[in-house]
Amino acid sequence: MTPETGTIVSPTLATLLHTDLSMLVTALWYEIDHGDGAAAAGFFTADAELTFSRRTFRGTEEISGVYRDRTARGPRVSRHLMSNFHVLRHGNGSVEAVSALVLYAQDGTPPVPTTVPVLIADVYDRFVRTTATGEHTGRWRIASRRIENRFLMPGDVLAVPTE
Repeated sequence: MTPETGTIVSPTLATLLHTDLSMLVTALWYEIDHGDGAAAAGFFTADAELTFSRRTFRGTEEISGVYRDRTARGPRVSRHLMSNFHVLRHGNGSVEAVSALVLYAQDGTPPVPTTVPVLIADVYDRFVRTTATGEHTGRWRIASRRIENRFLMPGDVLAVPTE
């Protein structure tokens, strides 16, 4: 039984849920690091909210715009390292989770000189199960993502708008 929902969850189901969602999160970070986020909006629901510090972007068009604007600034090397993925609550086709994010990033082309992360944050995600037209089974998408900075290098400018 989970304290958050009061429902009985089999260990197998909990493991599958954890695996599916942590794989979705790592696939999104991979897309941002290796594809400049061009397909990042596809990981979100149409009405999703993406919040960096105090700046929120609503819907897939605004989310796509974040990554288009970042790409327009020129080459950037980034590696988003996700760990400590933990499911907080689940039920009725919705899951809330938190993970730790360590970001190494710098403008330019590889290799770029850097030795410390520019950001360490907690990432709070709310996932929902969706079924798109033509899909036979549902798939998890991010309905809400909030990135809360825990450590930020003084003077560093993040590639996404935070204010």
